Amino acid sequence: MPRASVVIPTWDGAAMLRQALASLAAQTFRDFETIVVDNGSRDATAAMLEREFGDVVVVRFPENRGFAPAVNAGLRAARGEMLVLMNNDVEAEPGWLAALAAALDRRPDVGFVASRMLNARDPARVDSAWDAMGLAPYNVGHGELDGPRFAAGRYVLSACAGAAAYRREFFERVGYFDEDFFAWFEDVEIGVRGQLAGFRCWYEPAAVVRHLGSATAARMPDRKIFLLIRNNLILFFQTMPLRRALPWGAVILLWPWLDPIFYGRPLRLTARGWFAFWASVPRVLRNRRRIYGRPADVHALLAALENPWDDMGRALRALPRRLRMLFGGRAA
Repeated sequence: MPRASVVIPTWDGAAMLRQALASLAAQTFRDFETIVVDNGSRDATAAMLEREFGDVVVVRFPENRGFAPAVNAGLRAARGEMLVLMNNDVEAEPGWLAALAAALDRRPDVGFVASRMLNARDPARVDSAWDAMGLAPYNVGHGELDGPRFAAGRYVLSACAGAAAYRREFFERVGYFDEDFFAWFEDVEIGVRGQLAGFRCWYEPAAVVRHLGSATAARMPDRKIFLLIRNNLILFFQTMPLRRALPWGAVILLWPWLDPIFYGRPLRLTARGWFAFWASVPRVLRNRRRIYGRPADVHALLAALENPWDDMGRALRALPRRLRMLFGGRAA
């Protein structure tokens, strides 16, 4: 049995996948298997895998079922005790897997580990260090210069599933990714469930990858916006403790309607996502009862969450730039 299993979901993008697999072949940590879940690719992915990577386990879907169903299929096929998720547009530094394994070995309270994800187009900048959430989730460090802030390990809320490691026990106790999300924020949702189940998340700065970013999302921009709106609402009402959900619920329901102002997203897509959330409310409530129907470490979760006012501050700081763009001024 391999100690680790690396699961890579892919949808077309054979060239990117080749680079990701080549970076795995150069890892200093060798005790792992690789599982590629092909989400209905129509390009040269299948031929490339058969010709160049015969030792890779391949799980195939006839169509694109989304990130969450793909990684769940890969996780179910995995044999390792350390289960690693990797996007197909990620290239890992040679010590990446070794650093993830060392972080889990050193810290028995840690159930999952976030990587230091750098921007592949500009490696001096961070793509994502870890996932945080006050009212809405976001990638910490996105677009910032890499530096001392990201050079020290720390406990965090959750890990970006584009490059993250989990103990097998994590999924045995918490369950798998929520497939109704399809894609976006499912990694934060499972991270919150992990915190409630008693698993801590560790940011490991020595686990370095380079992430191209939005390589798949760019092919379905409208669907991405729709899912971001819908899934943010699902995430909040499905997982947040009552002491946060009750006082801030009205703000979260109103916020999508300000989204076209703050972020310039089309109103029609905001409306689609918002109304789709209401259709999902019965399932959200069932999932919430299941999550909180078992022992839940609410205090640990609240300690890992950010202050909701921080979210408001970030939005207000971005507003002047957006208003200049709306009214014809040139953004600074």
